[in-house]
Amino acid sequence: MGESPIRVRRATGRAESLRSSVADLEVRPSRPEETDAAYQILAEWEAEVFGEPEMTLGMFTNGLTIANASYVAETPDGIAGHAGIWADSVNVLVKFTERRHGVGTSLLRAVEEAAETDLLRLIGVTLEPAAAPFAAANGYEKVSEVWLMGVDLPTELPPPAWPDDVRVRTFCEEDARGLKELLDLAYSEEPDHVPLSFEDWRTFMLTDPSFDPEAWFLAFEGGGMVGAVLNWKEGYVKDLVVHPDRRRCGLGKALMLQTFAEFARRGIPRVTLKTDSINPTQAWKLYECLGMETERTYEVFKKRF
Repeated sequence: MGESPIRVRRATGRAESLRSSVADLEVRPSRPEETDAAYQILAEWEAEVFGEPEMTLGMFTNGLTIANASYVAETPDGIAGHAGIWADSVNVLVKFTERRHGVGTSLLRAVEEAAETDLLRLIGVTLEPAAAPFAAANGYEKVSEVWLMGVDLPTELPPPAWPDDVRVRTFCEEDARGLKELLDLAYSEEPDHVPLSFEDWRTFMLTDPSFDPEAWFLAFEGGGMVGAVLNWKEGYVKDLVVHPDRRRCGLGKALMLQTFAEFARRGIPRVTLKTDSINPTQAWKLYECLGMETERTYEVFKKRF
């Protein structure tokens, strides 16, 4: 129960627990032993909206280890909701039976007060009709979309065509710092990107239950890393990055084809990923060329303080 401790790094400036205007509702920092109850709210929501739970308890717990703050809403009947903040990203979960009673808004206020940035992001999937109205009612404005894209792997795949002088291998522990530097460089072009610290990134990525170093492919040219694709072992592309100086030479496509071949070898029939509508490289065009199609749309809402 709770595989890793939840760390609240900064006090809210208020009492340790917050009383909502809703009778008998208390919002307070969460405890490690409440991880299962918080995860159950997520699993029930995903089953209702997506047809099945998509995040495992291990993934959920691993994410909590690097949260800036984590809160629960408690009633006499138990945990009614959970919310957390990761840098500038906020997530709010409320049990279906406890909705429309101010639970979500109370949780959102708690994590907003724990924020260390002057801009916060709230993400809602369009399959959830309550998401956009909730964001708007709390002062968040839609600014972009994130698309979940997927492809059924064909029986025959073209081999990756690597640029001259590029060599590729799987991930080793000693690659971690150089890889994080490449990720930060590539993502620095994205609006409002807030990088994790190296230790938080390492914890989040290398201790996740879906991590498999044999599914991470790194491209090198000369003495430096110029590209990488980091895949969760279930068939999900977590990150694809190419050094800005080596873009538009086929390296990204080659890394994706390497990924397809590896998952096909493992007997995984489908590959998915997420990409942002405001990605400055317009990465979705590459994914479309590889046969990937949009399966789900998430809306990104932002609020400045």
